[in-house]
Amino acid sequence: MRKAFFGRRPSCSPSPLAFRVLAAALAITAAHSAGAQDLPTGRFAGPRGLVLTIATDSTWSVGVASGVVQVSGKYRVTSGRLELTDNPGPRACAAGAGRYTWRYGADTLRFAVVDDPCTGRRAAFASTWTTLREALALTHATIIDGTGAAPRAGMTIVMRGGRIAALFPDDAQPLPPDATERSAAGKFVLPGLIDAHVHNATNPSGEDGRARVEQRLRNALLGGVVAVRDMGGDGRALADLQRAANAADIVSPDIHYSAIIAGPTFFVDPRVLASSVGYAPGTAPFARAVTDTTDMRQVIAEARGSGATAVKMYAALDAPTAKRVAAEATRQGLHVWAHLALFPARPSEVVAAGVEVVSHSPFAIWEAAPRMPEYGQRSQIDMSVTPDNPTIRRLFAMMRERGTILDATLWVIHAPANAPDTSIVKRREKLAIEFTRAAHAAGIRIAAGTDDMGADSAGALPNINY
Repeated sequence: MRKAFFGRRPSCSPSPLAFRVLAAALAITAAHSAGAQDLPTGRFAGPRGLVLTIATDSTWSVGVASGVVQVSGKYRVTSGRLELTDNPGPRACAAGAGRYTWRYGADTLRFAVVDDPCTGRRAAFASTWTTLREALALTHATIIDGTGAAPRAGMTIVMRGGRIAALFPDDAQPLPPDATERSAAGKFVLPGLIDAHVHNATNPSGEDGRARVEQRLRNALLGGVVAVRDMGGDGRALADLQRAANAADIVSPDIHYSAIIAGPTFFVDPRVLASSVGYAPGTAPFARAVTDTTDMRQVIAEARGSGATAVKMYAALDAPTAKRVAAEATRQGLHVWAHLALFPARPSEVVAAGVEVVSHSPFAIWEAAPRMPEYGQRSQIDMSVTPDNPTIRRLFAMMRERGTILDATLWVIHAPANAPDTSIVKRREKLAIEFTRAAHAAGIRIAAGTDDMGADSAGALPNINY
């Protein structure tokens, strides 16, 4: 886990938590001579959990993260070399001073031995050390680790340099001496969340203008979302957002995005037209119309060139064409995502094509339809179909066997609180919940995607938190 989120309540199911302890690789690296002004001071993490402190008063020490010092001494810099001597003590070396050169850059300090009569000191110093950032200790927290284990109350989690360094019951061990303690009593610490279905660049010249999108992304990260899966938009804007996020130019979750693949009749949709301004409809490398005669190798290669790491099959595709798209995308190393129904391809045909993740649980209803309509007639849905329909049960069994993930998108299907139970939107919401529960009960993995990441007002919580 790269980042942690703590709030007042647990949210949707998180991914498994991986605890990573700060460590540095043990390596002896030749270093060039440096001037006295180049010797960095501060605390550095080294091999075997050791911590090196180089103070501005010309003293040094090596100890452990808890603050226990094992050996200490004085240093001076002469002619571009670092000279070390030990203070008296049980671990001190009385054989004489050690001399080293060093190189420091990108938060990494490397020493190389010139001469040192002390074997222990030489073994420790001739290593790679990493700048040790001030620690943050959250105490009295309730931990949800994402493994299915029960929440653990009364826990301390120590973070350093953006990573989890330690996790233990309150007062089970001392806090690092440089740690800032903050009480998380009454709050939860859980793995970073992933919004598996967002759209950040449907209309970059309108409602998805850069400033508004940056605020949504900032809100998402501060609300615990560490990665988003963008399910189709202007690939030019998405590539720029991704670059800015990766370079830390903006406050944002990690961004992964797809190129849309659909049949020609889809490309009258005003959303896809807005996201591909400057291209003839269906010709953008990130929004491509395909038919049974399309050179799929070229289409997928251009999708990869747009920076997409996946293709999303959206609509107006028959089963044979969907299968060709999925096969070529897989061959070229792209992920394959799709709506659960592609009109005319029915859900079982989409799953059989080799799709990894399918979106929108209500589309499962179409598996029971006697015939699939074209994309323009997709609203004629039979709401009398229930999850215990034998056809639906066979679909879910197929998805479980193939490992197909369901991106349920329940947020975008939710009805207003004041909607009458008899209204279409309320009935549709109820069906979506019932089908999602049935899919989960059948052993299908469920992804938490909103299809609407959240508001762009400052401080708004992302929708995945609700």
